[in-house]
Amino acid sequence: MSAINPQILSVIVAGVISLLVSTLVAAWTQRTKLRSDYDSALRTERLAEYRKLWALTETLGWYGNHQISQKIAKQLLADFDRWYFENGSGLLMSNRSVNAYEELLLALVQFDGDVNSLRKLGTKLRYTLAYDVGGRNAPLLQRQSRKDNQEHDVLVANRGKKSDK
Repeated sequence: MSAINPQILSVIVAGVISLLVSTLVAAWTQRTKLRSDYDSALRTERLAEYRKLWALTETLGWYGNHQISQKIAKQLLADFDRWYFENGSGLLMSNRSVNAYEELLLALVQFDGDVNSLRKLGTKLRYTLAYDVGGRNAPLLQRQSRKDNQEHDVLVANRGKKSDK
């Protein structure tokens, strides 16, 4: 039996390695594209549905003359519930947004006249919705500084304190 020519063997090994590497790169590229497409579709759907939820929180805004009574709190609760279930919009929410949403619903159920706590929870929900769709971010080519984020967090935390009244 004759030995395989070393040059032929090296060509075969190089071909197999090349095929293996190109297959792995193609699989990784396809998977990355699928993830990107899924993320893009999810963000597009979220944006459409989150806009509707955002509009429902108008009464909880800090500015304007929005009065909140027990009756209005119950109506908001019904409106939020309808938004969540009617078209399956709740399926699109991230864990962070669902937590903020449920926190607000619980406060509406237990509403005791403390309007500022409802407004804070409404702000928290809107903040998480904006975060989910990439809102309030600097353009991708321009990074937002940590200081900008901290200043915004302080502003949100201080809303409803005596200086705002």
